Amino acid sequence: MRLWGAVPVLMLAALAGCFPENTWSDRIPPKEEEPEPPEHLLRKQADFRLFDPSVRKEFFLYFYEDELVNQEIVTVINHALPMSDRRPRMATREEHDYAVRIFMEDWRARGQTEKIRYFNEKYSQEVSRMNTLLDEKIDYKEREIRELENHRLVLQADVKSRQMTGAYAGGDDKFKLVEGPVAERELARAERALLLAQGQLMLLQYLRDQRNSEYARHSLVLTEDSMSVQDLLEIYPAPERLVQEICQRVQPSSWQRPGVRISVAAGTLSLTQSRDVVLNVREYVERLRDDLESRKKAAKQ
Repeated sequence: MRLWGAVPVLMLAALAGCFPENTWSDRIPPKEEEPEPPEHLLRKQADFRLFDPSVRKEFFLYFYEDELVNQEIVTVINHALPMSDRRPRMATREEHDYAVRIFMEDWRARGQTEKIRYFNEKYSQEVSRMNTLLDEKIDYKEREIRELENHRLVLQADVKSRQMTGAYAGGDDKFKLVEGPVAERELARAERALLLAQGQLMLLQYLRDQRNSEYARHSLVLTEDSMSVQDLLEIYPAPERLVQEICQRVQPSSWQRPGVRISVAAGTLSLTQSRDVVLNVREYVERLRDDLESRKKAAKQ
């Protein structure tokens, strides 16, 4: 009996060696289901690139512009995934906001305040413009894709018929048929136009999903942010005066919404607001900092 009683103990000890020491950190990373960016976007060189080792993700910022889309686009590569699965994909809403924030912090660390100001102004203008045109552009692009698909099917049938029968390879004036190579080139051109239109539609739908998540009916999407204002507090008799000034100068009507908060503690300004207000607050703080530095320089002269 003692021998049989030892068997379960030995089996458990053997099995214990089969499992990783840390089952949480050794688990297989989840499969990412976010859409991949269209090929023509990736052929464009990213305007800015930044790798964040804390999250093991590489972010790419594109100021993308064509006849329909004029918007900053963020793509991401997750380096926590196996090498075979590391490919660019469209950033989620949270990743997009996070990437924009670290890009702006990098610009601020490099003293590129003009770039921050330009980005904030461009973003505010594009949000208001795109939100009014997205649905119409999506409807137009869907109709364009249907027409391109029908055109491609007609050309495919024509080219395949010529290849199978060998007829009309040199064209035909009576039936107004072009030569075979010309028809094949026209088919390739139609397929390229369809791929481009499908990529544009995907970007438009992605921006619409972002808009709907941010401006959803009966809800307000808030984000948390913080920034150092220790150098600015010397010109205010109390931190509450800085908070009061921000609430009066930056979208005053937005501070009465449910869930919105702003405070200063230990030289850090913390706020919970919508993304556009957060960007405007950051811009206003940078203007205050520039004014303070200008006054200090003038005082030395």
